[in-house]
Amino acid sequence: MNEKERLLKTLKGEKVDRHPVICPGGMMSACVTEVLDDVEDDHNLTIDGMVKAARNIYKKTGFENYGVPFAMVAEAELLGVTVDSGTKTTEERIIEYNNDDLDDIINNYDINPNDSPRMKTTIESIKILKNDKVPVIGNLVGHVSTATSIVDPLVIFKKIKKDPEKVYDFFKFVNNILIKFADEMIKAGADAIAISDPTSTGEILGTKNFEKFSVPFYKELINFIHDKNTPVILHICGDVNNIIDGLSTVGADALSFDSCVNMRFAKSKISTKLMGNVSTQLLDIGTKEKIVSITENAILSGVDIVSPACGLSMSTSTESLRSMTDYIKGRNI
Repeated sequence: MNEKERLLKTLKGEKVDRHPVICPGGMMSACVTEVLDDVEDDHNLTIDGMVKAARNIYKKTGFENYGVPFAMVAEAELLGVTVDSGTKTTEERIIEYNNDDLDDIINNYDINPNDSPRMKTTIESIKILKNDKVPVIGNLVGHVSTATSIVDPLVIFKKIKKDPEKVYDFFKFVNNILIKFADEMIKAGADAIAISDPTSTGEILGTKNFEKFSVPFYKELINFIHDKNTPVILHICGDVNNIIDGLSTVGADALSFDSCVNMRFAKSKISTKLMGNVSTQLLDIGTKEKIVSITENAILSGVDIVSPACGLSMSTSTESLRSMTDYIKGRNI
């Protein structure tokens, strides 16, 4: 069974020989500094750089997938924000928000993914990376985190209380961009789509707002992707105790959770496949023995796909990541 077959069968709920071990990309990227040592071209903005970085991750870390892009910038890039492109030791990030009114942003921007340098680079990279053996995962930033990358999060969260319908409309506008981007990645050859929405947490939104402002848009996006015969992984940060019922209804093929989430509890509450949730802090600074121990614990807790619990520090060593992936590859179900 090759790596693509193993992941896709797991997402379908079919029997496999062992757990897949992946790092999907996007917010949850393994594009650490060590991986980029021999990547001369910009790994976020050039096709050659992105493809080489994705292949380096696969070769140097042992993760069983290609995953692009490597950050949380592409979706917001053309929406009036300022981007710091980062370096080999720092991730790219948004450093200045769009200060326009939400209605003005909706009315003044019509985004085509092929007009965005980062989206276009991702799409073209997927075309090159697609193959029969290694799964290619296209990554999206969820609508809440994209919206709060375009506009100051404090503005969004204040308006949720004062003008909820305007925020709902803005989230719908953002979700439509994500649908377009997902469509282009699938056309390019992505085998699965991973959605990471770190701002859409139970702690930040609360149960009622999560049900109103997150669940409907996840359902819309996931249904669209499923209509293209493509599976979906959804990653949510933080404690999910107060939103897990809502998450069980969104239709994702796998749910990925942070290291603070008790996977045994999650398994008891939902039937969706689980992914995670190996501590990224321990992957960065822990010993090989500790990394193997927490990886084994994740499996015993019920995860179906083993992966880091969240975004990796750029300083994480490939040797530490290999401790995790080599252990999984030597283990049968």
